[in-house]
Amino acid sequence: MFAIIGVLATVFTVYRVTADVMSDQIVVSCSRQGNTEYCVYHRTTPGLLATEHDIVIGTSPNRGLLYNVPYPAAEVHVTWAADTGLLTIAMPGTALTITPDEYLDTR
Repeated sequence: MFAIIGVLATVFTVYRVTADVMSDQIVVSCSRQGNTEYCVYHRTTPGLLATEHDIVIGTSPNRGLLYNVPYPAAEVHVTWAADTGLLTIAMPGTALTITPDEYLDTR
């Protein structure tokens, strides 16, 4: 029984490492807020049953606010309001409006 669990754990680990290597990430848009530049990153990771699409809003692709969305990068459009810092991410049939309080890194 433990041998089967070990084999399954190894297969899963190999799958996750392979999926991470095969993932594709692009910068959709960037904006300067004070002295810091914030960007919207779109990451596509292939999966066994479905492809995952994530949007990260932050100072780097690995640090920030994370959203899982059902749309590829080509269908994601970003606008920044220069005066208020509001970020709008438009996708087919919906839009996210995010305030600076949500995405600014205050650490």
